[in-house]
Amino acid sequence: MEKLLSSGSGALTKFSAATNRDPFYLHTSTTVPRLHRERTQSRCKQSTRITAQCFEKSIAATPKTCRALDSAWSSGGVLRGRLVSFHQPDRDIPDTEQRSVRCSSATAGVDAFGSFGESENIARGFGSGIMKDIERRLPQYATDFTDGLHPKALSAAAYMIFASLAPCFAFGGMISRLTACHMGLLETIISCAISGLIYTSFAAQPLTLLGPTGFMVVITGALYRATKQAMLPFLPIYGWVGIWSCVFLLGLGAMEASSELVKYLTRFVDETFTTFISIGFMMEAYKGVSSLYSPASSYPIETAFLSFLLAAGTYATAKILTQLRTSRLLLRPFSGVLADFGAPLAIFLMSMVPIRFFPTVPLPLMPAASTIASTAGRQGWLVPLFSIPSWAIAASAIPAVCVSLLIFLDQTMTARLVNNFPSPRLRKSAGYNLDLAAVGVTTAVASLLGLPWMVASAVPSLNHVRSLIVPAKSTSASGDEATKEEESGPRVLENRLTGLMISAGVGASLAFWPLLRRVPLPVTSGLFVFMSLSIISSNQFVERVKLWLYHPDLTPDHEFTKEVPKHEVHKFTALQLACLWALWNLKESKWGLAFPVVILALVPIRNMLATRLFQAQHLAILDPK
Repeated sequence: MEKLLSSGSGALTKFSAATNRDPFYLHTSTTVPRLHRERTQSRCKQSTRITAQCFEKSIAATPKTCRALDSAWSSGGVLRGRLVSFHQPDRDIPDTEQRSVRCSSATAGVDAFGSFGESENIARGFGSGIMKDIERRLPQYATDFTDGLHPKALSAAAYMIFASLAPCFAFGGMISRLTACHMGLLETIISCAISGLIYTSFAAQPLTLLGPTGFMVVITGALYRATKQAMLPFLPIYGWVGIWSCVFLLGLGAMEASSELVKYLTRFVDETFTTFISIGFMMEAYKGVSSLYSPASSYPIETAFLSFLLAAGTYATAKILTQLRTSRLLLRPFSGVLADFGAPLAIFLMSMVPIRFFPTVPLPLMPAASTIASTAGRQGWLVPLFSIPSWAIAASAIPAVCVSLLIFLDQTMTARLVNNFPSPRLRKSAGYNLDLAAVGVTTAVASLLGLPWMVASAVPSLNHVRSLIVPAKSTSASGDEATKEEESGPRVLENRLTGLMISAGVGASLAFWPLLRRVPLPVTSGLFVFMSLSIISSNQFVERVKLWLYHPDLTPDHEFTKEVPKHEVHKFTALQLACLWALWNLKESKWGLAFPVVILALVPIRNMLATRLFQAQHLAILDPK
């Protein structure tokens, strides 16, 4: 980088002559070292100097290309082997646009996959990824607790306790059916609480929430079928698969696999993955209600109608209450409280409707025992690991490879979604390798106790971040308003207290076990729909799909609709839809265990296939790296 900067415009002129084109390309090697955070001011001057040199040679960039260059600086800390094109201007470029490489990108803090703060004197080797994450995050550990001392944190934790319990209710009943009651709702709640406490205490990104997912439930059910066919006990095999997975995940974290993968992840992968998860959540909600209309259902038709009303009412109530934050109704403090507790209030109100108005209509409740006890009736919680032959212990490493790949992809992609939260941006350091190692430890603990595996859950995690957004002005205990100098807008309360409170609240909910069992399942279905739609509402992929339904003359004004030809936008959307279709169909097929491979295949599809199908300047707008 020093040599490139010192060569100045001469190097750029030589490169332009070599290409023999009017537009020239500025290329930086993938071996350029990342800049240390302490060199922030120098980096700002360097990036500005590069732009100035371009204009000195009468090679001006359009505002969009300049923003692509700025995005390259801010997203990864370096220009990772990317060609950034500059086109000859057809008009005079104002000075304000010539300064489009913003100094704010240089002060963006630590990057997603190892930070600008990678010190050159840190030796690379096995385990260096985890150690570097610890080294970066440790100075901020104390503020992770002090920043959580805010009224907003309490309301966010209360909301997310209910939001975290909803997947436990849905997937707890499903895993009970798939494993012949070896696990159930009780084990799911306990695992969610224990795993969350461990992960939040030691992970680099405590805003990520662990929870049950449909993917892990499916792979657990497949493992149970395999052990049944082999006539082996399920829980010991399950325990060893989890232990092997822990070893693999620790190895991946030590080799910096997560940080290396994140380099190649873009919004194309994020949006496809998020949409896939959201559709899965909505399909679970649909199955929960539609099954009551089946002729094979044991419930009367009144139950089906009431269940639909409860699910729709839960979604509508949560949505209306949440939107009060930006509404003109009510006083601001009161509307803010209702918005924060919108989802919990929706669950409570809709659960009271059948009790108050329809007491004689039977409703499906949580499939759980009447007392707090193991679903399988085990005497102790520790799994008898050595009750199986040694060859079975070694063979357990084979399915552990699939489990590890699924956890690795799920954890890395969800952590990327959280760390790259669009607005407001997170400010504290990230550490993908440390996060993966923490999930590996929780996987081993859950396996030893015969509990379901918990992984990073995208929808609750993003809602967790969203619930912690506060304006720039904060009110102190004395009532005085104070604005921090470094704050220029809303910020996210990046802390560990909310994660610890959420996990502890999930575990403490067992004290109200008789009441939890009375929450109707259709209510949780409505909450699933609310959480899913709240995430994909800001998904650019969904906005591009909507363009196919709009009148050509009434197309909304988006950045990609102004700068990219319409047929190119539709072609890019079609490619993303094809990937989503393949991912969903593989998941539903008999080869469903292989769907993590398709998720991993999204990376080369974007970075190799898409670069051949689309022009670089169009990709820089549709899917900037």
